[in-house]
Amino acid sequence: MGQVTELHKVYLDSRSKSDHFILGAIAAACAFLAQSNPYGKLGVNVETLFLAGLIMLSMAAFFAYRKIEDSILVLKFNVEYLEGKNKGDVLSYSVSKNQAEKYSSRTAFDFHWRNFLMALGFVVYVTAKVLQSY
Repeated sequence: MGQVTELHKVYLDSRSKSDHFILGAIAAACAFLAQSNPYGKLGVNVETLFLAGLIMLSMAAFFAYRKIEDSILVLKFNVEYLEGKNKGDVLSYSVSKNQAEKYSSRTAFDFHWRNFLMALGFVVYVTAKVLQSY
């Protein structure tokens, strides 16, 4: 059982580092774009496309942050679940299990939207850069 626990600990640590790295990369991209993009009046123009890409990346950063927070809450409720189960406290066990499942599904939702908005923001930015040339 010790090897499984150690492997799971390594997995959680790696996943956490990956989530933090992705959030940092998205935040750095947002900072770069915010200071280097040309801005103008909203409309059907390249400047609005740059702004749309920045907004998409900002939303990706929001979901990246929320994924980290939700992952921490899943771990917290899993600990409470195990403690309740070991003590035989049915109420604590049941509530913690439901909360862990709730935040676990939210983590999957956050993961999906973070990746989707990050990719879409990148595509919109590249599109705006190409259109700016013409």
